[in-house]
Amino acid sequence: MNTSEIIAEVRQAAEKFPEKIAVIAGEQQISYSELIRRAQSAGAYVAKQAAGENVGIFLPNSLDFPPYVLGALWAGKTVAVLPTLAPAPLLKFMFAEARLTTIFTSADLAPKLAEAGVPHAIIDTTYPTMSDFALQPRNRESAVLLYTSGTTGRPKTVSLSEHNITSNVKGCCAATGFDDRQVMLAILPLFHAYGLTVTILLPLMTGSVLVIAERFVPRTVLNLIERHRVTTIVAVPSQYRVLAMDPTPCDASSLWLCIAGAERLPDTTEREFTTRFGHAVLPGYGATEVSPVISLNIPETNRPASVGKPLPGSKVTIRNEDGTVCPIGEVAEICVEGPSVMLGYLNDLEGTARKIRHGVLYTGDKGFFDADGYLYISGRADDMVKVAGEKIYPVEIENALERIEGVEEVAVVALHDPRGGVRLHAFVQRKPGAVLDETGLRLACREVLEPYKIPRTFTFVDSLPRTMTGKTDKRTLATSAPE
Repeated sequence: MNTSEIIAEVRQAAEKFPEKIAVIAGEQQISYSELIRRAQSAGAYVAKQAAGENVGIFLPNSLDFPPYVLGALWAGKTVAVLPTLAPAPLLKFMFAEARLTTIFTSADLAPKLAEAGVPHAIIDTTYPTMSDFALQPRNRESAVLLYTSGTTGRPKTVSLSEHNITSNVKGCCAATGFDDRQVMLAILPLFHAYGLTVTILLPLMTGSVLVIAERFVPRTVLNLIERHRVTTIVAVPSQYRVLAMDPTPCDASSLWLCIAGAERLPDTTEREFTTRFGHAVLPGYGATEVSPVISLNIPETNRPASVGKPLPGSKVTIRNEDGTVCPIGEVAEICVEGPSVMLGYLNDLEGTARKIRHGVLYTGDKGFFDADGYLYISGRADDMVKVAGEKIYPVEIENALERIEGVEEVAVVALHDPRGGVRLHAFVQRKPGAVLDETGLRLACREVLEPYKIPRTFTFVDSLPRTMTGKTDKRTLATSAPE
């Protein structure tokens, strides 16, 4: 039987700071003592409504999200955090895959679950006092189920233990010095691995203030930063880009740690955000399968081209296909060992065995270390293509094109060439007001790329599509590329 490590950490914070504000959402806020009371109440409600071991949480970014995630753990359940942007057929698949008995949701989102035809219960937001509802033991190690972004196919269900998550939180704190004096702004979807572990559980386990942005509206987010003196933001690069472009006045002098994760941070985004707010965006790296943070930069030693150094407690190596560890500077697959590595993929022993070999998790990303121990990402292993006999990672082309004047953002995909092999196609988003045509772009490419790396074809777009977790959706782009 397992008692909840996460609940224990949050309760310890509440005992230390009972009257301190724990969560702010919109015009509402609750103290740490009230958060614990609501979590206990939610736990009693979950236990009453759902008899099985596994339950789902299908809630928007809101004041109710933390109490119900904590409440499900309080009730001894394994909790699947479902993406609110998922279409009904995918929700039906997730419900069956995780063998959920009930999904707890808000009145606004209930129709979507009804469309999917899955059992659900609307949460009780009155939070009646249930002081006699004891913390329930859980008879299995799996505590939280999260879903990969699905950029390479159908999302996988990642099974995490509480120790996976608490180890990652403690590693983040050790790496950055994050403590009870911080104010975390949650602008990622809370079903996102970073959203749950880093922006929700990390501040609540350390006794910090959590400010939840119910929707990502740039003007509102900038107002929240100034109003609540936010110190820490974790977001995807596209969110930082939009914040840098928004004209709303904002005193952002309180910012201390601005981490970008989930995908490549364009140089232009980092530069524009730093120019606007006087504070650098720090690249980090993670994966849902590692709970999720693997490495990050910190303000004092930021090396922008890298994704920083591995978290304390995690061992990161660069390995060849045969498992041998590579020397410094050599590009191969990034691998992770340590307490944050997932239990496995739910109901997928073969997939788990391919991902975790002899206790080592193979991320599927290619990268290398420099002599100072900083990690660099070269690209996804399955993104690497051969053009004119040379190995190319699209990310290096994207970085180069984004240095061209007038270019805002780029996504490069490899397409089948009827004449044999592959051809590179670039989707290019111009900066507002930029005058840039394909002829000018091709000429500029010659200044920043070797000839064989220049995309054969280009498409100018108003914006790049995003997945449910905010990453550039290259699968959608590939299907829309011209023949």
